[in-house]
This record gives sequence, structure tokens and C-alpha cells, in this order.
Amino acid sequence: MAKPFDAMLNQLIDARPEDWVNGFARLIGIEPGPFTALDTDLATSVQADKLYRIDGPTPVVLHLELEANPRLGIPRELMRYNTLVDHQQDLPVESVLVLLRPKALASDQTGRYDRIGATGRPIATFHYHVVKVWERSVDDWLNAGLGLAPLAMLTDEASTDLEQSLGRFRDRLKSDGVTGRLSDTLFVASSVLCGLRYNYRQIVEMYRRLNMLMEESSVYQWIVQQGKSAGLKEGKSLGLQEGKNLGLQEGRAEEARRLVHRQATRKFGEPSPDSLAKLAAISNLERLEALADKVLVATNWDEFLADA
Repeated sequence: MAKPFDAMLNQLIDARPEDWVNGFARLIGIEPGPFTALDTDLATSVQADKLYRIDGPTPVVLHLELEANPRLGIPRELMRYNTLVDHQQDLPVESVLVLLRPKALASDQTGRYDRIGATGRPIATFHYHVVKVWERSVDDWLNAGLGLAPLAMLTDEASTDLEQSLGRFRDRLKSDGVTGRLSDTLFVASSVLCGLRYNYRQIVEMYRRLNMLMEESSVYQWIVQQGKSAGLKEGKSLGLQEGKNLGLQEGRAEEARRLVHRQATRKFGEPSPDSLAKLAAISNLERLEALADKVLVATNWDEFLADA
């Protein structure tokens, strides 16, 4: 799976597996049906990304393999996974290579892999499916199921007007009445996945505005209040505009801290009082942005905040 985004992708898939199974089954021409998640440990040091047995009219195993970076040799690995799963489950296996961004496409990912023998003739031919996330439309992913909706932000269409696409994603969540843990998972997943294609500062600023709309302008009101307070407290030395700017900077840092806290809690669980206090003490926006990257590779709160 795509690293360092595999943890977030796993959370996203596990939050709504039915959307991923049914959505990709339809994309490759499989009729959806009841499904069961299968063990992905196939053999020593061999592990597929996601495997699902679909008990539709024709039982089949759906294999999803997600990639964000270019790497030659993946088709041969897919054939290996396919053969092992076929042997274990005694069912046909449909393998889907899901490429998350244009950079992930390697020259050998054609949908077909030929194993050539000593005579120069193919001794085995393996067919698999290639889904290029960026080639589909925003609506394709938004309408494919809530679990797949964050993929809309990785499309070429979204890249031409990211803020408008974020608004459409927001409206999709609101129209379905998504709240609580699922809303947090989808919202954080979309922001993390955006890091595959877009500048982080751009992402933080746009999600700050998106939060303003989703939370009845509570973040905006906080920034305004901080700006007023800074202007009143430091207006004589800074000037009114400088005070407002200071409030805006503090507001951005607070929003970045809140996003980092949410991401880290989703991955590591609730923080201890000491960890929470340490995170709350960080006010530098650049340090918070660095933590947003570190949350993808750290394994616990202590490691996450070790150098903070």
C-alpha cells in the first residue's frame, strides 16, 4: 500500500469497507453481494493490501492494492498474490491496482503481465485491473459511496479548482447527515490524502476555511476574537493591523494544532495529559506542520512528540 499514507488509507477503508468493495467491484464489472474480509497474510513476508470474498451470483475474491509511488515489478507481485489467494480460497481472484496519483504510474502497469520462458514465449499470462484515481471525475468518487468520497480530492478535475471540490466534498457529507467518528475519519482522510498532490500550506488554509463552514463559523469567530484581543493588548506597540495579523497567525496555528491533534488521536488513541500539554504548548506553525507529516510515520504519542 502507499506509504506513508497506508495507515490513513486503512482507517478510511475499514470505516466503510462496503463502499470500497461495492464501488470497485462495479468499476471492474463484478456484481456486488454480501462480502467477507479475508486474512491478508498469504505466506512468510507476503501480504496483500485488502482482500474480500464477495458472495454474489458468482463468488469471487476482490483484491485491492493501493499505490502512491512509482515502482517497477508490481504486476509480478500481483500475480503472486493472486495465485496464493486462488489456492487458499479456491475461487477466482480479481486484482485491482489502485493508483492514487499520476506519479504512481510505472511503465509496466498495463493491466497484463507475461512471464516469459527460456524459449522466449510466455509461459503464464496474468490480467489485472488498473484504476487511475485521478482520471475519474469528482462526482464519480463522491457518488461511489462515502468511504470513497475522499478520493475525489485526488482527481485532475479537483486539482483545477481544489477549493470548489472541497466544498462539494463538504456538501456530500452534510447531505448525508454524516457526523461523529465517521465524519472525523472522512474529513481527516481527505486532508491527509490531499498531501499526495498539493502544498501543505495550501491544504491547511483551505481546510481552515472549510472548518469555518462546517462548524458554524466557530473557528472564524475564534480568529476574530484573537485578532481583537491582540490588537487591544498590543495595539500601541504593533498597530491595529499588526494586531489583527497576529491574531490571524495564532488562529492558523490553533487550527493546525487541532488538525494534528485529531490525526494523532485517530492513529495513536487518546493522548495522556502530559502529551496533550506538550502539544498544546506548541504555537509555531512550521513545527505543527512538521508534526502533521510525522504523524504518518510515528507509532505512538511518545515517538510523535519526541522532538517537538
